[in-house]
Amino acid sequence: MRNEMTMYTLKPIVSLPQTLHRTKTMYEMQNIHEERSKDDHTEAENKIVPDITEQVINFLKSPLPEYTALEVRQEKILTQLAELKRQVSALSDFLKQTNEVTAADNSHKAQDSVNANLIINVNPNRPPYFILALQKLWTDTNIKVQTYTHSSVNKGGLITHQLNTSSSKKNVIDLSLIWKDVEDLELILGLRGYHITGEINFLRYLSRLLNSHNYENSVCPEKVNTIDLILDLCYCLHFEESLKKKQEILSLIADKLDANWFDNKTPDIADVAAWCTIKQSFPKKYPSKLNRWFETCEKLFV
Repeated sequence: MRNEMTMYTLKPIVSLPQTLHRTKTMYEMQNIHEERSKDDHTEAENKIVPDITEQVINFLKSPLPEYTALEVRQEKILTQLAELKRQVSALSDFLKQTNEVTAADNSHKAQDSVNANLIINVNPNRPPYFILALQKLWTDTNIKVQTYTHSSVNKGGLITHQLNTSSSKKNVIDLSLIWKDVEDLELILGLRGYHITGEINFLRYLSRLLNSHNYENSVCPEKVNTIDLILDLCYCLHFEESLKKKQEILSLIADKLDANWFDNKTPDIADVAAWCTIKQSFPKKYPSKLNRWFETCEKLFV
């Protein structure tokens, strides 16, 4: 056995009496450090849990009639909702098919006969060669041209259009061409309408006016994108001032035309727009790879 011995004995800092005298209080709380009595709420909780469990088991064994009726009613409502969903789906499919048939009928009727009266202002320095091309290219459309001269110019353009073509064609476009001092071609849409400016935008307008010549109806998205890009590049050429930038744009147009011409030997609106743009501003400065294409367009359109 080992005897423990301390070297120093420390005196307590605070010495508390063995018995604490406290004042009398109105309400005295139980000491939490003492052992809880048997009538504590824990015993009540332990008693409640089995009671609830027993009630649930009894309910599952024999549910109340009200709950049974509610369950039956809920099943009936769910069945009705499923039937309603099926009917709505069938009606939606029917309406979708009806709309497609109606749209196709309307498109067919619009294609049977299109009559339009259009007025454009054109600068004599930038003749609309595309009209010549469309009169040759669109064999189902009769484009009648009447020319007038505005007081802002001394004389009209040198280009001569076909005044009257065959009257047996399905579509008829009466085009009034006014030679006027304007920066770019303007399509006049009524007294209160906005003007459509630019030859390229006018070509897009004509294309969408006639469904049989609307390139956006093509089943090939790649071809639609190519035509759109060529039209955009031709439009940009009119506003580009740098000669270097113009040559770069012409090179891009040449690449896209080469791909477009390879897929479709018949000229389309992209060929018309590019041919007209080059003929107006770059008759001798276009890329050499376009020589064959340009000569073919000259034979077909002029």
